[in-house]
Amino acid sequence: MSFKLYFKHNFDFKINSNRRKEISFLRVTKKNFLHTKHLIQKSIDTFNSEIQWDGMWDCNDAKIRLNENQILYLLLENNKPIGHVWYKLYYIYNAFVSQKRKNGDSVWFIQETMRDMKEKCDLKYVKLYVDDWNERAINFWKKNGFTK
Repeated sequence: MSFKLYFKHNFDFKINSNRRKEISFLRVTKKNFLHTKHLIQKSIDTFNSEIQWDGMWDCNDAKIRLNENQILYLLLENNKPIGHVWYKLYYIYNAFVSQKRKNGDSVWFIQETMRDMKEKCDLKYVKLYVDDWNERAINFWKKNGFTK
């Protein structure tokens, strides 16, 4: 049986992370969904090529989420998606970065999207949950300053 572990980040802890010149992020909202749909699909395809998960969302789900004012961030390497993370205001979920990433890319991506959400949505904190068996994810979020 699996249990959920809940984590919170109060924005009082920022990791210094280096950005490679090849990477950037794109903030996707309902306003730019049609223009970015092909990039969203590429990120979904990358996820599906690396991970088998029955609960994976698709472009139709993305459109619904974006229409609910959720925000999707895409991690880009040379303008090609290698990762994504969803924000439902204070809640982070469906975070993924490809195995093709370089060391430090995931930390940079999460740190920058949190900073962007804090500035654009005036957030004081973000939260998430991780299944207790997922040690790698638990360590990643702790490394990013999240506390149980």
